[in-house]
Amino acid sequence: MLEPYASRGVLHSHLLPQFIRRTPGAPLETRVRWFWAASWNLPDGGTSEQALLPFAAANLAVEPTGVTLTGPNTGAVAHTLKSHGWVVAANLQPAASAALLGCPTRMRDLTQAIIADDLVAAVTQAFHRIEAFDDAADAAVAALSAWIVQRVPPPSELAVRANRLLALVEHDQTITTLRDAADALHVSQRTVQRVAHDYIGMSVGEIIRRSRLQRTLEHVRESPTESLAGIAAANGYSDHAHMAAELRTITRQTATQYRTAARDPIH
Repeated sequence: MLEPYASRGVLHSHLLPQFIRRTPGAPLETRVRWFWAASWNLPDGGTSEQALLPFAAANLAVEPTGVTLTGPNTGAVAHTLKSHGWVVAANLQPAASAALLGCPTRMRDLTQAIIADDLVAAVTQAFHRIEAFDDAADAAVAALSAWIVQRVPPPSELAVRANRLLALVEHDQTITTLRDAADALHVSQRTVQRVAHDYIGMSVGEIIRRSRLQRTLEHVRESPTESLAGIAAANGYSDHAHMAAELRTITRQTATQYRTAARDPIH
């Protein structure tokens, strides 16, 4: 089942091109959180800005130009789509991030190319021979799934614990401290710190703040009549000003401007 929060990383969903997410099948659940795919065909000279607040996870992406592996991002990112194209990607579980990146912490805010001509060829073929976007994306996801199964070994017990850590923080907003995370996993705080460093590439505090900010932005988008002070309180901020400052740092808009843009995309 696809996680209900899988859409939280997109800051302006109305600007998305053709886009889908897919749940990984067995035996990939411990290696991939979800797959996603996009396709676009913009008018001549047209561009589309895609603003994202990525999850605390790495992404493996296949595009016509090649395969890339992006480590955890510490802030918001923007991608400019031009002309026409497509991308198929896997939002990786921490277990797979560590297997592919070696040390996720060293790959923070970095992207590296992966030599995988066979994978690019298989995905390109799917998009060229199948007209319907959903069907082409499903065929491309199948090719990417097969590639990951061959190259990412089944996770160790510690890697599975890293998967659980990330899922717990993203599901449970009562986890607000390192101690909370350690208690939820029934391990020491030191173990949680090591798991986050070795498998996720972000500190526990960074993961908690990222998840809270994603929840808050989603709340702002989906509750156009609720007061911003109420939203701040509901998401664990000490006050409205604290939330507003954090949102402005990420979106470069005030909370009111961001909510207006999300509600009224024409403006």
